[in-house]
Amino acid sequence: TEYGSGVEHASRLLTELPDADLQLGLWLVGGLDDVTNGSWDGAIAELVNFVRWAFPRKVYVRIGYEFDNPQNKYDPTLFKQAYSRIADALPENAFRVWHSWSFPETYEGHSFQKWWPGEDKVDFCGVSIFQQAYGDSPMGDLATARDIARFCRDHKKPLMVAESTPFGAGDAESRDTIWERWYEPVLAFVREEAVDVWCYINDNWDAQRMWTEGGTFWGDSRVEAYPELVEKWRRAVLNAQPRLVASEIGGGHYAGAALMG
Repeated sequence: TEYGSGVEHASRLLTELPDADLQLGLWLVGGLDDVTNGSWDGAIAELVNFVRWAFPRKVYVRIGYEFDNPQNKYDPTLFKQAYSRIADALPENAFRVWHSWSFPETYEGHSFQKWWPGEDKVDFCGVSIFQQAYGDSPMGDLATARDIARFCRDHKKPLMVAESTPFGAGDAESRDTIWERWYEPVLAFVREEAVDVWCYINDNWDAQRMWTEGGTFWGDSRVEAYPELVEKWRRAVLNAQPRLVASEIGGGHYAGAALMG
């Protein structure tokens, strides 16, 4: 599949990287009722069969990812019903991820706890880190992500940084300051909040139609494309413990990295 952001081919990823696990995001915008009334049972069954095929690899499934993002317009009650229906269907090698977009603004001003489906439905909690890491974005800082981390610790759930990238890298944010202003705060968050999985989007966003059509430029977050970042990344991430797992699939456009605890 190609939506304008690079080729997405889950089975190829697992074929090319036989020792890797996989993360999937389920976009349920406009479909909560279809999930709960059974209209999407065929699609859910197809997902379940794929996850079973992937065994013994772990598949992290972000059900209705960024549930509190105002753009998604997920009603908390309907979301919990749809989330639970999918969560109950997934096989044992699936890790069900409850993933917040982690900014202060939420859909209709609800607290993120309103979307909590219950401890028996969640295996991992997830947060997104984009502009918040800079600390001076009008959209907010890392305080909400830290609140979610504390909430999840209270519920004894491990934490994943499910999506992260230095928004505006090379465009709105200079490469001269981006390590200190974005990477260092994120690495500190990973350490201080005992993050189990860190997913970093290592990509040239500005080369992809999906991310430039609206006039918003996300930048180029490829570490390897900028020599000044390579050595810092190698020292702080590649040579650090826990270990880094990285991949490049899809013509070099789409790469992922995870820091595994």
